[in-house]
Amino acid sequence: MSLTAAESLEIIQLVTRADDCATARDADAYVELFTEDGTMTGAIGSAHGRADLRQAVTAVWAAEPAATLHLTLNATIDESDPAGPCVTSILLTVAGGPEAKPLTSARIRQVVRRTPDGWRIASREIDTS
Repeated sequence: MSLTAAESLEIIQLVTRADDCATARDADAYVELFTEDGTMTGAIGSAHGRADLRQAVTAVWAAEPAATLHLTLNATIDESDPAGPCVTSILLTVAGGPEAKPLTSARIRQVVRRTPDGWRIASREIDTS
């Protein structure tokens, strides 16, 4: 698959928007960025489908400090992945406010799929090791 520049930009905006939704604690908007059968896996478990994703992220965000920022860094797209375009990035979570400090970092791998509603995340793997 060969992506156009416009498609690449849409995909990068998609994965960045997911982390913006996490910062805003907007679980409904977050899960809408996934396919209906989207999955998320990581150290705290896995979620499959939008209802499960909503429940999982709500619990994760509730455990974070209130003003946590979720920053997408160094996103790149691998078009050669057989599962579809694969975006790798670094997620940096930062305690917001005047004394901002890094909290956690993770390597994120997301496979995206074009749907009738545009590009959506089919799978999101979170590696905190």
